[in-house]
Amino acid sequence: MDQIEIAGRQYRYATRFERWLGQFLDGLVYVALVFIPIFLLHFMLGSTVAVVLGSIPALFYLLLQDGLPEGQSLGKKGVSSRVINATTGRPCGFGESFVRNISLVILNWIDWIFIFGERRQRLGDKLANTVVVKVD
Repeated sequence: MDQIEIAGRQYRYATRFERWLGQFLDGLVYVALVFIPIFLLHFMLGSTVAVVLGSIPALFYLLLQDGLPEGQSLGKKGVSSRVINATTGRPCGFGESFVRNISLVILNWIDWIFIFGERRQRLGDKLANTVVVKVD
């Protein structure tokens, strides 16, 4: 089953590989959001403060990335996929993004085991009632 109908519209599920690749690309964004501020702040504030302050943008991105326009994090935009509400078909909002990604932070790879289900949803997707679909 590669398609789902939501609110009278047909969507194609993103493949598991596309989901992994999007997550990988977002991982590169996290690394940049951590290390660039840490590098810059280290010279002004010292290493401990730099690590704490430098990690904040990455944490915000990690938790809220799918609430960006059209439910697309930068990684998902790169692989032409997006997160939508599984009932309404509306793009993922910041609240849904937080719910779906906090489980990833807490459970890490255990969250990904659930992607092998019929709807290709991580546990976070199930909790937030979201699915990842291809952009037409």
